[in-house]
Amino acid sequence: MSSHSALRNPLYRRYFTASAFATLGVWMTRFLYGWLVWDVTESFFWVGVASSALLLPSLIITPIFGVISDRINLRTGVIVWLAAQATITLFSWIIFYGVGHSLPFLLAMTLLFGMTAAAGSPLRLTLIPKLVTQDELPNAVGWGAMLFNTSRILAPALAAFALQWASASWVFIFGTVLFVSAALINVGLPKNLVPTPRDGPKTSGWQDFVAGLSYCWSMPMIQLLFLLTLTNSQVARSLMELLPALSGTLTAGRASDLAFITGSAGAGSIIGGWFISRQRGSRERLYLILMLAMAGTALLLVPMYRAWPVWTVGLFIAGISGLMTLLGTGSQILLQLITEDGKRGRVMSLWLTIALAGPAFGALIMGSLAELGGLPTMLTLMIVISLASALWLKWRLPKHAGTLQHDV
Repeated sequence: MSSHSALRNPLYRRYFTASAFATLGVWMTRFLYGWLVWDVTESFFWVGVASSALLLPSLIITPIFGVISDRINLRTGVIVWLAAQATITLFSWIIFYGVGHSLPFLLAMTLLFGMTAAAGSPLRLTLIPKLVTQDELPNAVGWGAMLFNTSRILAPALAAFALQWASASWVFIFGTVLFVSAALINVGLPKNLVPTPRDGPKTSGWQDFVAGLSYCWSMPMIQLLFLLTLTNSQVARSLMELLPALSGTLTAGRASDLAFITGSAGAGSIIGGWFISRQRGSRERLYLILMLAMAGTALLLVPMYRAWPVWTVGLFIAGISGLMTLLGTGSQILLQLITEDGKRGRVMSLWLTIALAGPAFGALIMGSLAELGGLPTMLTLMIVISLASALWLKWRLPKHAGTLQHDV
């Protein structure tokens, strides 16, 4: 294991173990709510509504908890967040087992779970730099990305297996056990995981939020990373959201083709997370990785102007997905490194809001463009955006030299 591996750090190792349980629980529960909505309605519309209920709360809840993350004991906050998720899955099991499931109940619980999940993201991102050194931070974020993408593949398979041999009740129970286990493991974290105390008079939550916006606006490097995240969401991440349509256009359109391409995207993300985990805390190197990843995305989009065998399309998608992960995790690491401790929760919550909302709007825009002008039109715009972003990053490099050269 590398001397800069975050898993050598006992605090991060404990947190990572807890995160493995929690992330598996999140993806299993998300899968189950979606499956139950389909089971009740057999409607694409209502499944889409359930998906929106899981994601849209992030636009409001995440910035609020970004402010809270800069004010509270992070260990306590994460434990309470996990306990809240356990309570929701336990309550879902009680209602499901005792009364049965209806569409209003499922949508209400899905919305509640989505709100709770959105609250935890700023807490987690603010906590990690408290557990590791700056030299270990890229490795810690890389491990987190690999865990996220592995769970995204593994959890639905486990939930589907449980549904085949048992019932949804057991999936709810298992999810509850996973969240409780994660909370208990995190109890062993230090009790003093609090943001750096702030000088000056006490301020309101709204004043803190505005101060966070002002801080981001005053930092050119943060502005650049926010814009890069938005760009990535319009290109690679939007493409991932459009995989069903892409599969139907570039391959024979079979369900097995889509499954292979989706699995390839997951594998690419895992490889991207592994690569970023091998990096140290060099800001300039991370910046160069972002620039090359954006240029590489443009190159991998070029072959998609024509149809290919499904395995070839899978390779292209795996490559784009890996670069997408490099852009996402690399931006996150740079933000963590350059942001002041007492403002990290607010900065990361704003970044998360862009990262979560961007693909939803991007998929709508790019999907509409492909519908009106054809796939080549959409691909051309994506390539132009990617190349322009890479050139822009290169042009801005000298202007950020001072910030980037301040390595650990």
